[in-house]
Amino acid sequence: MIYKINAPGVIHTNDHFDTDEDDFEGELVRFRMIIHMHEKARGASRRSLREVCVSYLKFSPQADRLINELILECTKLKSPDRLDLAIDILQELGDALYDYAFKFFQCDVTQWNYLLPGRTYEPDDDYWYILLRSVARSSIDDSKKLSFVWSCRETSHRGVLEGLVEALGDIGSAAAMEKLGILSRHEDNFIAQLAHEVLKDQ
Repeated sequence: MIYKINAPGVIHTNDHFDTDEDDFEGELVRFRMIIHMHEKARGASRRSLREVCVSYLKFSPQADRLINELILECTKLKSPDRLDLAIDILQELGDALYDYAFKFFQCDVTQWNYLLPGRTYEPDDDYWYILLRSVARSSIDDSKKLSFVWSCRETSHRGVLEGLVEALGDIGSAAAMEKLGILSRHEDNFIAQLAHEVLKDQ
């Protein structure tokens, strides 16, 4: 199902998604408008627009590109809950989110400095925070969630590790708590303290 915005706050639907590149660019513009409307909305209006975003991501043949766009747009918003806005939407995608996250990990991790110490590549902390916590809060099987989240443990980037710690708390299983115990002894005191606090709150 495709959503058309003819005026602010007025959303109409069609039965199909356009697949040509030019048509997709138009849909991308409309999707961005929905994201910004969702940010500003409150109460029932925000919930409704959230469902519009979820439907877009579930039914578009270009879902991977839209997931990427949602994350990028939300990281640029001025709202203090901008990251939570993306997480709240993405966690509804289940296995489709896992597939995207796994592919993104495979591409991104090859540039991380623990594999290539001479590289100066910096992972996008906010992007990874959204991705890790979205996966952790989703309906994906806990073992798959934990396997994906824990795959990020070797990074030296604090922002990614912060998302990892919070994601383990979101999963909340006994195995996740065991991993938090390991991170509570991390060489980075900030990460160790955060893991300790998340453990304490469980």
